[in-house]
Amino acid sequence: MIRFMFENRERNRARAVADLVPVLARRFLGSPAPPARLPTVRELAQQHQSSPSSVHAAISRLIEAEAVGIEMRGRQGAFMVGRSVGRLWTIAENGRPLVIALPLASSPRYEALATSLKQLLSVVTTDVFLIFVRGSRQRLQAVREGRCHLAVMSSFAASQLCDSGDSVMAELPALTYNTGHRVFYTSPEDARGPLRVIIDRHSADQQLLTALEFAGEEVELVPAMGVQIARLLADGRGDAAVWTIDEMRVRWPDGVLDRPLSETVRDQVGDRDTRAALVGRSTDAASLGAIMSFLDGAELEQIQMDVMAGRVVPEY
Repeated sequence: MIRFMFENRERNRARAVADLVPVLARRFLGSPAPPARLPTVRELAQQHQSSPSSVHAAISRLIEAEAVGIEMRGRQGAFMVGRSVGRLWTIAENGRPLVIALPLASSPRYEALATSLKQLLSVVTTDVFLIFVRGSRQRLQAVREGRCHLAVMSSFAASQLCDSGDSVMAELPALTYNTGHRVFYTSPEDARGPLRVIIDRHSADQQLLTALEFAGEEVELVPAMGVQIARLLADGRGDAAVWTIDEMRVRWPDGVLDRPLSETVRDQVGDRDTRAALVGRSTDAASLGAIMSFLDGAELEQIQMDVMAGRVVPEY
């Protein structure tokens, strides 16, 4: 009986240590970059409702995995003097890859963005998994439901859709998301009757910009998917649509004209519709911040340009 109780106690302790390892890995990810002073073992035990022996054992496992390097400095205490962000991430996520939701690869620029993100972040953690989801609202919902860690959308969409539970982890330079929106049309915009404006309700950018551009005008909204916009304009089933220059270039039919967005809209939006933003959950901000610190905007731009110029084969 005594032996059974001892073995059962040891199994429970091992389970407690195993549960504590990813928790501490996530904490060390969110800590300042080394060298950083660490709380005492007793403080960590109190904060995580564990025992000092379990905390000590969990830290030892992280050291053995070469996820962190810790140095004792006498009365100053323990310092994290080195860390592997990739190993800490893998341990914190129990082996789950870094999952990023991107827009459908419907233009060369989106392909180049996917390639550059994959290439740069794979240096941090080798297990980066990209998923492609139509619509920034749907991508943000995937983050909120825990189906992915990050969602890529325009900075403009992020500013309109995010709430206190969301966090913009990175905002990339202008033209990383697209080269901007314009109004594409076939009928004179002063024609009689309501203007048939094509709208993709899955695209927050297009829906929001359409509402701004045609505010106060008599319009009839024609629901469609983004890939259908060019064809609907060419077939005369719509009169106008706000859409990206990049995607219209892929399938620009004869007879479709274009003009810039109104100055009022451009003043309000600026270049935020062209900037890529990566959004995660606020509760993950500290650990994701360690990953995002390796994302260099200038380097990403260069990879994008190389992909679009044909010097690099898209790979994602």
